[in-house]
Order: sequence, then C-alpha cells, then structure tokens
Amino acid sequence: MTGVRGASSIAALPVARRQGRQQPAATSEPAIVRLGHISDLHLADRGRYPRNGFTAKDCERHSPKLAKGLLDALQEVGIDHLVVTGDLTLSAEPREFERAAQLLEPWAAAGKLTVVPGNHDVWTEDSVDTGRFLRAVGPDGRGMRRPVPTYPHVVPLGAEVVLVALDSARYGEEPYATAGRLGPDQLRSTRELCREHQKQGKATVLAFHHHLLLPPERIPSDAQVARMPLGDADQVIRLVAELPVAALLHGHRHCAFRVDLPGVAGPVPILCAGSVSRVTDEPVRRARAYVYELDAGGVRGVEALVSGAS
Repeated sequence: MTGVRGASSIAALPVARRQGRQQPAATSEPAIVRLGHISDLHLADRGRYPRNGFTAKDCERHSPKLAKGLLDALQEVGIDHLVVTGDLTLSAEPREFERAAQLLEPWAAAGKLTVVPGNHDVWTEDSVDTGRFLRAVGPDGRGMRRPVPTYPHVVPLGAEVVLVALDSARYGEEPYATAGRLGPDQLRSTRELCREHQKQGKATVLAFHHHLLLPPERIPSDAQVARMPLGDADQVIRLVAELPVAALLHGHRHCAFRVDLPGVAGPVPILCAGSVSRVTDEPVRRARAYVYELDAGGVRGVEALVSGAS
C-alpha cells in the first residue's frame, strides 16, 4: 500500500491520488471481483455536542464531505461491492446513524453494501439496548425492523469469493478502554464457513472492526495509542494458521497499514483501511478508500484512493 502512482482529481475530492495498484495476473478466464473498503466515518452533528464525553472540537477531526468524495470516487473507478468496517458514528446518536444510512443509501439500494459495527457505534448503553445500529443500518445498510443477532453475515462476491462480515464491537462502561471481541459463537461459525468455502473452491475474506496486530514501524501520532485491540485476536490468528483465509479487513486505527499473517498456503494480508473522513495534513492519516481485486486465489491487486489535505 505504499508509493504514489500519478496525481489526478477524482470525483469531489480536493486532490485525490490513486496509490500502489498492482495489476492482477492474466488468466484465460478472469473472474476478478473489485471490493471497495472504507472505515471510520465518525459522522457527527457538531451542534449537538458536547455529549457522551465528546466536545464540538472532536467533531472537526472528521469530514462527511471527504467521505462523500471518496464514495463518489469509488463509484467512478467501479467496484462490485463495498464493505464498511465500523465506526459510522461518533457516539451512536440516532441522527448520526440516520446520516450514515443516507450517505450509504445508493450502495444499499443496489444490494452492494456490507456493514459491520465499530466501538463508536455501541458507545452508549441506550444505543445497545435499542439495537440502534441494526435498526438504522444493519449488515446490508437497509436496517432491520426487529434487530436480531445477524453476524456472521455471509455475502457471495461473484462465483469465487465470499465475504464473511463479523461483529467485534462490545459495549463497556469505559468505551475507550473496552476491547473488541468476536466471541466463541462467531469464531466457531467462521471456522465452519471457511471449511465449507474451501470445499467449494472459494476464497474467504473476513471483515470486522478492531485490529489484530500493529505494524512494527508506527508513525509518531499513532505510536502511543494501544486502545481496544481485538480481545480474542489469538483465536483469529490460529484460525488463519489452520484454515484458508484470503484476507482480513478492518478499521479502528486511523492510519492505513498492512500486516501479513502466516497462513496455510502462504502469507495472509491483514488490511487496515484507516479512516475515510479524517481531516489532517499528515499524509499517512489522510482520508482514503481502498479497492481490492480478488479471485479464488486471493488478493490480486490493491488500489488506494487518497484525499488531499482539507
């Protein structure tokens, strides 16, 4: 995910750059799926803060205009499906979920959207008790009249790739200190799904919110942050070592990076998308979206759409 290839204006972005695209290997019958990946929108209504421990200034760290510009850019470059790996909202307020649903509505209406919750989407006890994320957005962006446990959420992507969306978000009395967790039921189901997809000759991509591992070299502004990793990351790492997984996608960190895990057939990429709405002049933290090219053999290409400074 490093290096910049060219510079051009993409959709509504002030300055957009398409980074690090790797061309897929040629095949006689290509079955490439183009999967878009964004994360950490943190949509907020500045006028309603301070509340839930956040100030109005906290709202200024993220821009819905940047998120909209990158979503427009994804439309322009063309993708088959979009996955959003959590933190749609700043603090799980009803209006924040409404704005997120409106922003993602074109993808949801086309049946090309998968969403998982992040820790900010279960920030308050009230949001958890009312099933606010599931009611307003849910796994496909269309919301649920009656919120019920729905993860793992399995989405076929063409004939050779399957996306398995998981819920790692957990409410705690100290939200900034509450680790994410998949839990034994989701892990058990995911193992069964990986085995079944292997029998069918399909690649399995896992998506959730929290990070498993951090890269050995970290930027100064992220070096001191170690909050809320996935509490059962060791179980996921063991799963990858024992069963075929094409890639793991997550957000949570507002800095994009890649870490490889040893897998049964070679290295398995863990791909963090950073934030799609981050307002910063720090290049590695700028708002961005990703496009992954996948087939039965796994990830064949990675392309970044990066916003300019705002």
